[in-house]
Amino acid sequence: MQKLDLDKLPDFAQNELCDFYQFLLQKYAEEPLQQCEEKIPLAPRLVKPFEPLSREAIYERLIFR
Repeated sequence: MQKLDLDKLPDFAQNELCDFYQFLLQKYAEEPLQQCEEKIPLAPRLVKPFEPLSREAIYERLIFR
C-alpha cells in the first residue's frame, strides 16, 4: 500500500486530513482504530450569556459608522 508524506502539508491541512481519515474509519471500518496522535482535542469554551442590544444602542452604532 502507498504511504502518504504528510510533511509536505501545513499543520491545518494535516489536521483536516486526520479528521477526514477518522470519518472514513467510523464509516467503513469494522473495528475502530486508534485516533491520530497529533490531533488537537476540541474543548468547549465559556461564552457570555446573550444580551440583546437596546434600540438606542443600535441607532448609536448606525450613526457613528
